[in-house]
Amino acid sequence: MIIAKLKQFVSWWGESLYRGLPSSVRSLFRASQPSLNLYMVNERLALSWQQEGKRREWGEYTLDSSFDFARIAKKVAGRRNYQLRLELDERQALHLQHTFPEGVQDNIKQVVGYQLDRITPFSLDTAYFDAKVAKHDKANKLVVADIYVSPKVHIEQYLAKLRALGVPEIKLISALASSTQLTKGLGTTTIAPMPASLVPFYAFILVLIASLAAPIVYKERRLGQIEAAIASLQQTAAAQMEVRDQLLAAEETLSFIGEKRKTAPVMLDVVEHLSAEIPPHTWVERLEINGNQVQIRGESEQALSLIDTLEISPYFEAVSFKSPVTRNPNSGKDKFHLQANVEAAHE
Repeated sequence: MIIAKLKQFVSWWGESLYRGLPSSVRSLFRASQPSLNLYMVNERLALSWQQEGKRREWGEYTLDSSFDFARIAKKVAGRRNYQLRLELDERQALHLQHTFPEGVQDNIKQVVGYQLDRITPFSLDTAYFDAKVAKHDKANKLVVADIYVSPKVHIEQYLAKLRALGVPEIKLISALASSTQLTKGLGTTTIAPMPASLVPFYAFILVLIASLAAPIVYKERRLGQIEAAIASLQQTAAAQMEVRDQLLAAEETLSFIGEKRKTAPVMLDVVEHLSAEIPPHTWVERLEINGNQVQIRGESEQALSLIDTLEISPYFEAVSFKSPVTRNPNSGKDKFHLQANVEAAHE
């Protein structure tokens, strides 16, 4: 008992919230139920299928003993659930408009029902009717109502004939291809509730996934930025360390040269003269000075000409190869090992 009341309350609460939504938003929460529309004219019945605002005509059928509605409906609808709707045209239903004060717009059908015999040629107990607000004149505080009405005797004849042909009970009656629901008197039409749409559910799932993924994506992005910044700092630090090492090496070299100038300034002059004499294509890898003898190791594009170059110099004598000249396959230059004596006049 308590569970049933709770379900009833939840259903009422949900329906109240649904009705409070704007009409443009309601379609997101309810899926429109398809309908099989029947239109009778003379002794023929025209059928059409309507779903999601799209209408498809299925032709006309003669109402005789060969008419099999169950077979036709199965062919049209398949296994889908649908509502049966009887449609009336302008020859079967009357359409007119009437103006009312704006205060009755929420109960327009009841107000029209009470005044039906005054507004139309029919009384409340002899007609099926419906009324909807067509226009709201806020300046004059008036509403214009669309009123649809059809004789009860004609509709009940249609319904009785359809029942005799095996058509199930029809609960929806509309007029002039509009969204009307004609009812007998002030009664209401029982309409199966539209099934809930899965669009909000899918939207909720997408929002949930996005809310879970967004922080992860943000953290991954920030982590990538931090790693890139660290890598940049490491590169900068490595470059600075390399410059520092070069400066230290240069400082050590200058210190070494300074000490040598103090202990053997003549030999240091020899080194400077040697640097000035050797051609640009020659690279000295190792220089050994032992007393007045100098040994030079390195690479040159023209190693054989080095002897003549140094012999011409006034600073060297007895220039000769200490070992045979060889070819360096990597650089393509000649590897040499020279020895020479420093002239006594320049000691």
